[in-house]
Amino acid sequence: FTTPRAHEVIEALSKKYADNPDVLIGAGTVLDAITARIAILDGAQFIVSPALDVETIKLCNRYRVAVMPGTTTLNGVITALEYGADVVKIFPGEILGMKAIKAIHGPLPQAPLMPTGGVNVENAGDWIKAGCVAVGAGGALTGGGKTADEITATAKKFIAAVQAARK
Repeated sequence: FTTPRAHEVIEALSKKYADNPDVLIGAGTVLDAITARIAILDGAQFIVSPALDVETIKLCNRYRVAVMPGTTTLNGVITALEYGADVVKIFPGEILGMKAIKAIHGPLPQAPLMPTGGVNVENAGDWIKAGCVAVGAGGALTGGGKTADEITATAKKFIAAVQAARK
């Protein structure tokens, strides 16, 4: 939701890919429950946030939409899990580092963690091997691409790196 009129893009993409079960449209940088509701009404199938907002988690659970709030602390991970987050976004990953994943999993081995910030094709597999269930990428996915084909090629590299790490 840092993109102007993001909800309109979500709506258009949701309609375009409505019949494609391989495509999920979501909303990122969702800071509050009001924005999450707008995204959901326009077709978002998941919500990602850089911050932990309990009301956003509760709203997403109410409407059965996957929610991934962000945090930098163990208390934040605990709160996100207690309120029913599907995955907990560790943000910014580049500052916390992969050692944070192991540290969090010490007392919370059940925590499904996903780093964002600093995740790229070269280190995506390392994050998975460190214990993350997924990785999130923004600029590393779309920043270098000038066309849809270039972004798709980068996405395929991310997928290959994650799949290789899971083997």
